[in-house]
Amino acid sequence: MWTRGGKRTKRLSLARGGVNSRIGKVKTVHVGVGGPSQWCDLPEEPLADKDVHLFKSPGHHRNWLDCIRSRERPVADVEIGARSVTVCHLANLACWNRRKLRWDPKNWTFIGDKEANTWLDRARRAPWQLPKV
Repeated sequence: MWTRGGKRTKRLSLARGGVNSRIGKVKTVHVGVGGPSQWCDLPEEPLADKDVHLFKSPGHHRNWLDCIRSRERPVADVEIGARSVTVCHLANLACWNRRKLRWDPKNWTFIGDKEANTWLDRARRAPWQLPKV
């Protein structure tokens, strides 16, 4: 649930097989993003080889161990995790400080807000320091 002007609204809703359907195969999906929503039929035939397929993961731990051996990038690597959790941290900072914040994801800084940029790091006690990059 999201709030917009104090009014609770659903930004994205999915329903399987119908509003009251609880059992059976998924045949239709109800999709709505910030505007009118509609029912969409899901394809019954499997994806072709030329279609885009999702990664078939043996599980995060197994994928991680396999990637240590192969030197490949895991399906859920540190960059994905860092960017995902940053969105949550930014929302918390804006909420706690009761103001809008503008974020530059390329430079990982707040745009035009010196005070907010001080929240990105803290003073460390010697000898525990991070190297300057």
